Amino acid sequence: MFDQIFDMIRQSGQSTVIDNEQVPNEHNEDVLKEAHNAVVSGLENVKDTDQANGLFESVQSGSAQSNPAVQQISNNFMGSIMNKFGISSGAAASIAAALIPMVISKVVGRNNQQGGAGGFDLGGLLSGLTGGNAGGTNTTQSGGLGGTINSAGRKLGLDKDGDGDVDLRDLSKMF
Repeated sequence: MFDQIFDMIRQSGQSTVIDNEQVPNEHNEDVLKEAHNAVVSGLENVKDTDQANGLFESVQSGSAQSNPAVQQISNNFMGSIMNKFGISSGAAASIAAALIPMVISKVVGRNNQQGGAGGFDLGGLLSGLTGGNAGGTNTTQSGGLGGTINSAGRKLGLDKDGDGDVDLRDLSKMF
């Protein structure tokens, strides 16, 4: 899963990082790795149901860049590349604003586009990051955010596909 996120960052980072004259070529790969670290760490910090719902809703509405979690991830990434690679604040802000919301949107949106298929499970990722079962099996019994979402969602009748858990597949069936 983490490799898939890095692949998304690499693809999205072509014009914002690799083709950017303000990023020295010798730092291209390291800047992309910093973006990966920022995204994974940022998703790890999405600890409660309200934050997760807000993130999903902002991506669905096309306004990921205005979500507080995405803004925090962007700010952390921006500060990191400024400090580690001497990238100017303007260039760092531009890179973060173009790259981070796009990647977060792809991570969340990819699961919906594929109907949950294709080997990428955002629910499993979030569950793994927040104390649940990262393997994606038996998440209804896991702790952390995944277990909280599943438990509350089932009680509210949100298990739209009847598979015993509440995930992005259920969300996609709501719209």
